[in-house]
This record gives sequence, structure tokens and C-alpha cells, in this order.
Amino acid sequence: MKLDMVGIITKDMPGAIKFYETLGFQTVARESSDYVELQHEGVRISLNTAKMVASIYGYEPKTVGDTVELAFLCESVEDVDHAYFKMIDAGYESFRKPWDTFWGQRYAIIKDIDGNLLSLFADLN
Repeated sequence: MKLDMVGIITKDMPGAIKFYETLGFQTVARESSDYVELQHEGVRISLNTAKMVASIYGYEPKTVGDTVELAFLCESVEDVDHAYFKMIDAGYESFRKPWDTFWGQRYAIIKDIDGNLLSLFADLN
């Protein structure tokens, strides 16, 4: 068994698309207005409307933000800072400004439009 896809649930598909495009992703598959995939090597990333997920679960998801972390490896320490400040300058919310961790990485955490935490990191070496 292997992890194939991470689905991100959103209440605002156009806003989520804009957020993830600002972060640097492109949409590659729009199967409907309720499901979009982002271009990404490895594990697939999809955006799914809360409405669509409710039709599967039988209820609209209510948990927000901090139960699962998506952590994106950046090419360099400078790329962590650049991505973080690009998102903040675009009006998106910070959770934690860039800092150098005790485990040897440059790390920053932002929130997507639905309150999900996204970590940006790179090795300090």
C-alpha cells in the first residue's frame, strides 16, 4: 500500500485555486467544479468542495486546520522565506514566521483559505 493522494477540502473552490496557484501550483485536472487536481510530482494533491465531500461522507466536514499538516520541501532557505512572504504579501494568513529550527531546517507555517496549516521548509546546510 502507498499514499497516492491528499485531498484538501474547501468551502471556496475559486479562492482555494487562487491560493494554491499563488503558492506556485498549477491546476492540471478539472473533473468538475467540485474537484480539481494540482500539478505535483509524487503524491497527488486535489481540491475538493465541502459540498462534494458531504455527498460522500453524509455530512459536511467541520474540523478545521490543525489535525493534519502538509509540509512542502523548498529548494533552499531563501525559497522558504520567498514563498512565505509572497503569500503574506498576497494577503494570506501567517501561522508562524520563518525561523531556524533546532532540528536543522528553515521553517515557516501559513494557513490556506480554509484554515489548513501548510509548512514550508528547507535544510539549513
